[in-house]
Amino acid sequence: MKKTVHIIGFSLFYVIVWILSWAPLSLLYFISDFVLYPLVHYIVRYRVRVVQTNLQNSFPDKNKQELQKLQKQFYHHFCDYGVELIKLMHISQKELDKRMTLPNIELFYEQLNQGRNVILVMGHYANWDWLNVLQRKLHAGTTMAVVYQPLSNIHFDQFFLGIRDRFNIYNIKKNNTLREIIRLKQQNNPFIVAMVSDQSPSRNKLDYWTTFLHQDTAVITGMSHIAKQMHFSIYYIDMQQVKRGYYTSTLSILAEDASVWTEEALSEQFIRNVEKTIMANPSLYLWTHKRWKHKRNQEKTA
Repeated sequence: MKKTVHIIGFSLFYVIVWILSWAPLSLLYFISDFVLYPLVHYIVRYRVRVVQTNLQNSFPDKNKQELQKLQKQFYHHFCDYGVELIKLMHISQKELDKRMTLPNIELFYEQLNQGRNVILVMGHYANWDWLNVLQRKLHAGTTMAVVYQPLSNIHFDQFFLGIRDRFNIYNIKKNNTLREIIRLKQQNNPFIVAMVSDQSPSRNKLDYWTTFLHQDTAVITGMSHIAKQMHFSIYYIDMQQVKRGYYTSTLSILAEDASVWTEEALSEQFIRNVEKTIMANPSLYLWTHKRWKHKRNQEKTA
């Protein structure tokens, strides 16, 4: 019975978002402002306490009014992100190219042309899902792979995978990352593996700590470990919003050859870049994420 209810619920969800995905973004932004925003922020109050705590701790110099303004700006963007994700179902390549610019994408080939593959990293900032546009902007024969965490609900998991499949993205489950990267390397074609790597590590992987947004922060080192082991290059992508519904993403090289760096130094480079990106416009960061749930002195558990 429970399974049937889940299927019916997802089916209704899919029909609604499928219809909405055909609407112009101007209408979707109207829905974001006058339906989703009051629903998510004031009625459901989705993770409002988490957002408030994260903002207070990240910006200790801001007063109450400034924090409240930032909170409202965040929830507006959060709802915009939702409708922009829905729009990916049917957005044309031409429109997405217009809305997501990558001014220095050729920088990838400084390393790819030397036979060194790339790990591309960024934080949960702006609209990371619109970077699906990357694949079609790469030279023929270059694979764009994305590491993702499967959702517990198989129907929603397949829904999001289906959106990425529109753009010929090679999807890699998080737990299969190293195995799939080795598989890609054996094909002897250039590839880029994209990772959103600013989330909180699992409790038994609290290997590296730093200060991030004024707080003790555990950092995932898996990206650094793989890149170092494989002699990959690490690139960072700084995505900023030009105006509503328009983004520009700029590449920079964090490490030409990760094998000559320590994992800690690579992780530190990454987190400092994420911090700089956030400070450009804090409202675009994913403040609902429980980023600081671990404490530095807590014991590891198996």
